[in-house]
Amino acid sequence: MAVTKLSPLITCSLDTRDQGLMSAFMERWHKETSTFRQSVGEVTITLDDVASLLHLPITGAFHTFEPLHMDDVMLLLVELHEVSVEEARAKTVQCHGAYVRLSWLQDVYRSKCDTVQWTLAAQAYLLHLLGCTLFVNKSATHVHMVYLDAFRDLTHSGSYT
Repeated sequence: MAVTKLSPLITCSLDTRDQGLMSAFMERWHKETSTFRQSVGEVTITLDDVASLLHLPITGAFHTFEPLHMDDVMLLLVELHEVSVEEARAKTVQCHGAYVRLSWLQDVYRSKCDTVQWTLAAQAYLLHLLGCTLFVNKSATHVHMVYLDAFRDLTHSGSYT
């Protein structure tokens, strides 16, 4: 975990109990400008905010997340989680795209821990962690598979901003 520099995220998680608050912020988010439109004007989250609030490093290489075709998503799941092609297809079809359920990632994590496959467990855990903190979506139940590619080689994951 230390090599990825994401350990501060362990103590940060999204509290999804106040759905009204979540909905209010999501309705005010404008993806095109990466800002929240508030009554005082546009507000954005800066890298300094990320460093201060989440205690994450903000220096390093940028990781370019390329859009994934569904075949690429299934290959990532088969390669990095060692699940069957049928299971990978079923989980992505269930989420209607290049997503997997966070609850399923918890199951993958537990099964990899039970079989002492620590690298695979770490990849599942880290993807789940990102899905609950940095890259949470409106549903707070899915994570986009494009982020799994950043954990292909855990020794390089810590070099990303």
